[in-house]
Amino acid sequence: MAASEDSFKEKLTNSLTQQLSEYELLKSMYPNNDDIILTDINILVDISNFVENESETEYTPGHLDFILNLNVDGSKLEVSVNLPSFYPSEEPDLYVRCNQLNRYQETSLNAELSNFLKENFVGEVCIYSAVSWLQDNLPKFTEQPANIASAYIIPESKCTDDDKFVRLWIYSHHIYNKRKRDEIESKAEDLNLTGFCLPGKPGIICVEGAGSDCKEWWSIIKSMSWKKIVIKMTETFEIGEKEKEQKFHKFQEIHFPSSSVRSKHADMSGLSKYMDEHGLTEIFKNMFGISEI
Repeated sequence: MAASEDSFKEKLTNSLTQQLSEYELLKSMYPNNDDIILTDINILVDISNFVENESETEYTPGHLDFILNLNVDGSKLEVSVNLPSFYPSEEPDLYVRCNQLNRYQETSLNAELSNFLKENFVGEVCIYSAVSWLQDNLPKFTEQPANIASAYIIPESKCTDDDKFVRLWIYSHHIYNKRKRDEIESKAEDLNLTGFCLPGKPGIICVEGAGSDCKEWWSIIKSMSWKKIVIKMTETFEIGEKEKEQKFHKFQEIHFPSSSVRSKHADMSGLSKYMDEHGLTEIFKNMFGISEI
């Protein structure tokens, strides 16, 4: 057991050391205070203490999570970066927002960036390479007509679910990235969808509304960079049953009190109680394969 723990710590230490080195490189290139903004101002100290064996507890530091603000040919880019503990062995979680792109162009940009990184940098540090790719490729998205960009997301066949009320239950390996979480919520609100997002590991999302709107929301969200995201269950009702079947009145991100404020894991016990309160006990059991609670 001790050998296994030593191997785990050695692998984690190596990963975090590479993360610190890459962050220092980025900071040297973008030195202004508002160029790089850490989500947790103490995270660099926590990681450094762990790497240098100065931590007196078995505490494992949280993820290195930051915003990189870029200006590319007059366009402002906000690159949200979340590095999992074992990055670069694990894929980074990146999401880019740009003031010059509509949501379809932005989604297309993020999808192509994700593909570029997966095809070229498996197991290697890649944040600087992502920045370089954005600088080289942003013009083709800002110059892209809106109707062409939207075709990237919306299927050619016309949606036929307008007459249905649909509820999607979505499971993700994890949902950490703050900008992705903002997009999940804002796009649901744009399409008049209700439901919730529980961030953490795993990440759970429920959206409900007109079938065509759910379909459009899903096409946008699934094209982001994810380790894993799937629709676990779909409930379909006649549109006339909406008043009876709708379980939520708005879309919101939910959180539950946790024994560890630094925990990255979703609180399944809290989720179970939350779904019980909304009359969704059986759905929770079916989602997670539980025969009895």
